[in-house]
Amino acid sequence: MLRFLPFCALAVSLAPVVAGADPAPFDLTGPSLRVRVTHGMTTLPIAQVPKLATGDRVAIAADLPTGRKDDGARYLLVAAFLRGATEPPPKSWFSKAETWKAKKGTLALTVPDGARQLVVFLVPESGGFDAVISAVRKQPGAFVRAVQDLDQASLDRARLDAFLDGIHALERSRPERIEAVSPLLSRSLAIKLKAECLDLAADLQAACLTQNRESLLLTDGQSSTLADTLVGAPTDLALQLSATPQGGLGYYSPYIGVVRDLAKIFGAFQSTQFRYIPALARARDDRLALLLNAAPSFASPKSVMVVAMPVIKTGPPQTPTMRRAEADRLVCAAKPDLVLPVEGAPLIYATKFAHDMSLRVTTPQGGVVEMPVQADAERGGYVLDQVGMRTAGLGSVTDATLHGRWGFTPFDGPRFRLQVPRSGGWQMVDTDPENLVVGRDNPVTLAGPTPSCVESVTLHSDAGSVPLAW
Repeated sequence: MLRFLPFCALAVSLAPVVAGADPAPFDLTGPSLRVRVTHGMTTLPIAQVPKLATGDRVAIAADLPTGRKDDGARYLLVAAFLRGATEPPPKSWFSKAETWKAKKGTLALTVPDGARQLVVFLVPESGGFDAVISAVRKQPGAFVRAVQDLDQASLDRARLDAFLDGIHALERSRPERIEAVSPLLSRSLAIKLKAECLDLAADLQAACLTQNRESLLLTDGQSSTLADTLVGAPTDLALQLSATPQGGLGYYSPYIGVVRDLAKIFGAFQSTQFRYIPALARARDDRLALLLNAAPSFASPKSVMVVAMPVIKTGPPQTPTMRRAEADRLVCAAKPDLVLPVEGAPLIYATKFAHDMSLRVTTPQGGVVEMPVQADAERGGYVLDQVGMRTAGLGSVTDATLHGRWGFTPFDGPRFRLQVPRSGGWQMVDTDPENLVVGRDNPVTLAGPTPSCVESVTLHSDAGSVPLAW
């Protein structure tokens, strides 16, 4: 009996370590999907579609070799619509395409009435289609929750990647700018800024800021509007707990919990023939590049890759709630590097959901001029595509509104008050010149036209020019 005591003690001491071990990151490159969505008469690439709607037509194809005659692995592309945690979807909501056949490799789907989510599987050819139907219909709640979390995790990963790409780009080109740019980049993308990293030497700041990257993500404040609340009660109490603030959802993004818990969720419907592995989707135009946290297996149990499509919206269209970062400040229209500061909607910087954006400027004659703008996370707002704004014909103070499309839905962003420079002198106000003391600092108040366009204040005298603090 005594011989087994050290082994038992060792097992007990190791158990907490294994339970608390970090999960495998999503850093394995998987296959890609090509996805386009048609709403009415308009077709958009998947990168510009935040949500689907009933009646939308979805075309999905896998970027896999076609016409192959060797013994390479063949995958079925399977799509399933889900409608709730307690409602198994009908068999008619499942579709498949044979990816190795050029003429049969594309899924052409129409979102049915009552569907709430769309999930795509890459399934081994032999017996995989029937196995997916059986697994989804037996445990719809587990798939509903897994797809919901995968969709949100993909959006969170987009914010994280945008932040890391920005920091690494600065590290390569202008490392001395990291200290100035990183606070704006963090605010734009809702990323936790490690202020202590900015106290380090410039060449060490990037490595410090990007350590423990999964823990950098904060909740973006709009997650619940982009991933529908789970319909019905999940079958597993653990799934309910993971969605509570006590379970980690709240201040930090769900991404951390998803990475840790997806293996447990998917474990609920594993079998001896198939093993389901989650895939995060990185969207660029019509391409979804898949990231895996486990290498696919081609021996039993064979791997089935699971990809979440955008959730299917119900009710009126939802658009991002962006706001002006500096609510009461006028914006100088004459600056060649004009920035319209915007915050509160990190996905406008991390995704292409907001597209065809422009600044609508109202002229004194009542006309409207539209100027294209682009979101720039490093500068904390939208910037003009052109260098500088044509201010001819504009009033001294002009109203302007950000306008564009969120997916298929037109929307208006925040309003701005633009100020156009006008000639005229500046004068001291509320200051008696006789009270100024020579040789001492004297605070004074200046008044003049277009204060938002002031970049510096200089005192000119017979003794020369002196820049003043202001």
